Amino acid sequence: MDMRIDPTIIPQQSTVISHRQIIAVRLLQMAGQELTMAIARESESNPAFEAEERESCHYCGAGLDAPGRPCPACGMAPGKSADSTFDAVQDMGGQSLGSQCDDESNDPMMRVASASGRGEGLLHLLCATLPEEDAEIAEYLIGSLDHHGYLPESIVEDTADALSRDTDEVARVLYALQRLDPPGVGARGARECLLVQLEALREAGRARPLAEQLVREYLPALAFRHFREVAREVGESPRAIEAEWQFIRETLYPYPSHGFDPDFGEISEAAALVRPDVVIRHRGSGFEAEVVERQRFELHVNREYLWARKHVAELGCGESDRQHIRGYVEQAQSFIAALRQRWDTMQRVSDALIELQRDFLEHGQSALKPLTRADVAKVVQLHESTVSRATDGKFVLLPNGRAVPFDDFFDSSLPVKKALRELIATETPRRPFSDEQLARRLARAGFVIARRTIAKYREEEGILPSRLRRRVPVAKSAMRELAAVAAR
Repeated sequence: MDMRIDPTIIPQQSTVISHRQIIAVRLLQMAGQELTMAIARESESNPAFEAEERESCHYCGAGLDAPGRPCPACGMAPGKSADSTFDAVQDMGGQSLGSQCDDESNDPMMRVASASGRGEGLLHLLCATLPEEDAEIAEYLIGSLDHHGYLPESIVEDTADALSRDTDEVARVLYALQRLDPPGVGARGARECLLVQLEALREAGRARPLAEQLVREYLPALAFRHFREVAREVGESPRAIEAEWQFIRETLYPYPSHGFDPDFGEISEAAALVRPDVVIRHRGSGFEAEVVERQRFELHVNREYLWARKHVAELGCGESDRQHIRGYVEQAQSFIAALRQRWDTMQRVSDALIELQRDFLEHGQSALKPLTRADVAKVVQLHESTVSRATDGKFVLLPNGRAVPFDDFFDSSLPVKKALRELIATETPRRPFSDEQLARRLARAGFVIARRTIAKYREEEGILPSRLRRRVPVAKSAMRELAAVAAR
């Protein structure tokens, strides 16, 4: 038998993801605050990309008809959010879009003055732990905090240059600031903030060495849930990595100033306010969805870069200049295209949810229909994972004024939980319903739920078991005996 191996070319089809598609996927899954920071970073790093934040309602994102008037959509008082992440990230680098900051904004004494109104209590607390000669450094650092409680990466060098102090002295004061409550305030980014909080846990006897390693070395990979890849490099099981990531998400907090420091009261209140990504409004006899970000940002490629790219041959530029112009223009175009694709996807998903959950929008939780992301994917003709990325971590402002996560449209347990709360509210305090009795009564109302599921929903709603809900009134004879004992 003659057996030979000959090289044969066989045409095959394979899916190749382009760089633009990768950018689109990453931008699609970002939450609103994270996307704002991404736009600001792109504005700083790419001179061909220009973004302008339009004046809009700080609550629902609708365009304002005229300055000083309430929002025509939600009725909120006007006011452009001074704590906008977009502005904060730009200010962190000392640059605005395409122009230098005012001279006054770079004046260190202006920063010191700004600290007196906002972080006065934090400043007093920090100065109480430091020598008197370090008070000037403390004032400068606190005056440089942004609304997250973060400082710029180059804060040590900037402070040393501005105040003519040694970098070791600035680093010592910064270390003391980061150990104040809330832990992590004064961190130079989310990674350092989480590491400071893990160090505080270690000093309290609750060390998590694996969590520290993951935050220090694999934070971006964990953010995209690459548990298997990280597990192979660390030498742990994917389940252990996922459990540690869950601990990080539930125990640590990446924004130290939100809701902790009373001196940041206005900032904390603004940060705690949920800013919707999509607004659903009544329009005639139906509903209409609007993607807030589409109305909030105006994006375009710098005209000078576009002109230079078109006439690069006439300009007689060298090869490095040509690559510079072409690279930045293509990067800006890819970023803008990815953003528009994100907004188009969110619009299509929102329109589908209006169609599928119209009763929920009109009548509330009790009218919510069982719905999965796969059902929405069939309607919008997209992959289920795309629908999941478009809705994960994002919020919707409903026509009734409530801002809810997209997850509420897919949570079929909401009507059951509402009926469960109503049943328990009508029970007799001396004889509260057991889980078995609740299951039977819910079945009569059309909700066929197992007893274990009732117990699960009850725990999620923070409702105690029947034996702990029982309230037995004290008999009159016992009251008389207690009164007699008290009189003696």
